[in-house]
Order: sequence, then structure tokens, then C-alpha cells
Amino acid sequence: MSSNTARIVSIGTATPSARLPRDAWLTLAGQIAPSDVSRALLARLADRSEIDGRAAAAVDPPLYSAGTVPGTAARMQLWSRTARAMAHDACAAAIADAQIEPRAITHVVTASCTGFESPGVDAHLIESLGLARGVARTNIGFMGCHAAVNALAAARNAAIADPAAQVLVCCAEVCSAHFHHSARVDQLVANTLFGDGAAAAIVRGGAHGHDDAAPALAATHSVLLADTADEMRWTIGDHGFEMTLGARVPDVLRAEVGAWVASSLATHGLAIGDVGAWAIHPGGPRVIDSVVASLGIPAEAGDASRAVLRAHGNMSSATLLFILDRLRKSRAPRPWVGLAFGPGLVGEMVLVR
Repeated sequence: MSSNTARIVSIGTATPSARLPRDAWLTLAGQIAPSDVSRALLARLADRSEIDGRAAAAVDPPLYSAGTVPGTAARMQLWSRTARAMAHDACAAAIADAQIEPRAITHVVTASCTGFESPGVDAHLIESLGLARGVARTNIGFMGCHAAVNALAAARNAAIADPAAQVLVCCAEVCSAHFHHSARVDQLVANTLFGDGAAAAIVRGGAHGHDDAAPALAATHSVLLADTADEMRWTIGDHGFEMTLGARVPDVLRAEVGAWVASSLATHGLAIGDVGAWAIHPGGPRVIDSVVASLGIPAEAGDASRAVLRAHGNMSSATLLFILDRLRKSRAPRPWVGLAFGPGLVGEMVLVR
């Protein structure tokens, strides 16, 4: 193995035990939405989401009830206990799959955009998993749905700088802490799409020669799309975090993604047609369809993303690792390209070889 290689040797995932199938989701959505919001509209949005169910910690114990709007502090308490529990379970699974001792972890990279506290999830993992107290820590906060790419980039940099590194990456998102009490269509759509989940990965440096068959983190690429700042925003309000989703997002992605990905791949001597499998962050069915169309690839190239969306909803930063785990377990041909999009409007790409 080359000393300047970083490989994903394991992935673990976790979700809260409370799960909302679509019918239960519609009941909750009706309780949260103002009385002037049509229940028929909510049903149409649920159908268009193509989500069969999602985990939602906010329902057990219930955070929402008719006529009650929880404040940001109550929502952060839900995030704290749920993110910690999910992160522990996902990381424990990744460590077990990698067949290493927790104290062998040299770096921890955590990511979340649905909550903040200090000491945070990283400190909790040191205590709950028995990591070394001198482990290097990096926290990636409030970057949105693409933060898994940013976390993997940090892990890759650490592993290349120190070939003996074993980096624990963890993304934990409690999106159900931030359901909107609003009649705005974009916020109703956000309520419809998001669910809770955590995912973790072990990324190793090149000193671990027995990992030669593991997927290699070859590169990451980023783009801030011009004149799109108002298309997607994620801000903190008095009643949770507030999502703004512009109606133009799918159209912007359709117009911009193909050329950006093609130019990024070209720097590695690759073309879009050389990619063996795609992990497209499922911001919603239209996002997957728009990216597939922009890339000019077959519709079935988005199947792994659609399957994760159908089973879990959009779990923000954790989602991309769920999709990569699906590609890994199915032995999808490499190279893989992961794509995710977040506030800015920013696109992030990871190339896995």
C-alpha cells in the first residue's frame, strides 16, 4: 500500500428506535402544521417525497403536540441525547467492523448541523467508547448535508500526513428536532423530507498494508455556485433551526453539476462514463433526478440514493455514508463518486477508487 493512501475500511450506521411510516408521519405533520394548511397538501408532499418511513427521535418521548411550539433549548436537549446515543452506536459498529481496539483510534472527526454543545459528541465518544484521551479531535459544524465529504476530507488529510493514523469519522443528525410550525411551502417540504440518523467510518493511513482492497479516498472537490446564496439557507431561530429551500435548487443543479463534475474528474484522468457507481445525496427525488440528468447517466445510477431516501428520508450529513455503505456491501464497481449539496449553494464531491 502506498504511504500516501487513505482508505475507508469500515462503516457503521445507527438510527433512533422510534420510526414513522408514512401514515404516522402524516398524522404528526397535521399536528405541527397551522390549521389553515390543507391536509390534502401534506398528503401530496408525502407522496412526492417517495419516503416510506424515517426514524424520528422527536416522537418518543413526543416533542411536538397540537398547539405547542417547542423552543430552541428543548430542541437542543433532544439533539444532545439522541446525537450522543446514535453516534456511540454507529462508531461502535464501525470499530467492530474494522476489528480494531478503540484505543487504536488516533483522530476523531465529528460533524453535525442539527445541534451544538461543548463538550460535544467528540468528548462523549472518548468517554463512551474508551478512546485514548490524547486523541486528536476535529468538529465540523453547521455545514449542512454535504458535511460528510468535508469530514472525509479531514480524515484523508490526517491519514496522508500520518500513514499510521486510524481516523474515526462520525456524522450525527437529529433533523426531527427542527420540524417547522409553518405554512411556508418550502418549510412544509423540509418537514416532509428529513429524518434522523448517524453514520461512522474508519479511515486508515497507508501503514496498514492489509487494507489494499478497501476503497481509497482519492480526492475531494468543492464548488460554491454563483448567485445561489438565497436558494438554500439554514439559520437559528427562537423555535429551532430554520430551513429555506428555494424552488430553483433542482434546476440550478441540473444546469451546473455536470460540467463541474466532468472538469473535476478530468484532473484525475477520468470521465463521467468511467465512474462505476454514484452516491448522490438525496435532497429529495427531484434533486436525484436533476443530478442524474445533468451528468447524463442512466436513471438507475441513482438507485442506491433512492433506496436510502425511501427507507430513511434525508438524514442530512449522515446520508452520504449510508449510501457509500450500500455501495460497499453490494461490491459496486469502482471508482465511486459521492455528491452532496448544501447551503451556499455549495456542491461537494468525493472520489473513491
